[in-house]
Amino acid sequence: MKMIHDWLEDKLEHMEREGFEVDTGAFEQQADMLRAEAQAEGYEASDLEGLCNGDIAAYLRDRRDGIARASLSGNILPDDV
Repeated sequence: MKMIHDWLEDKLEHMEREGFEVDTGAFEQQADMLRAEAQAEGYEASDLEGLCNGDIAAYLRDRRDGIARASLSGNILPDDV
């Protein structure tokens, strides 16, 4: 079985390719979906939340913001996401 960290990275890479939502309410929905998917695949929600420093939605927002900052500074191109 894949480790929860690897599982989360795979999910986040997929989300990044499709583009994160701009609406902050969407982050809560995405967090709920990630939590449900993790549990459906046999992972503990508490493990997922632990990887996300206790707040999955905030983790998603921070990740999106980091990508946006990197893109603005020229470190990555939009097609790289």
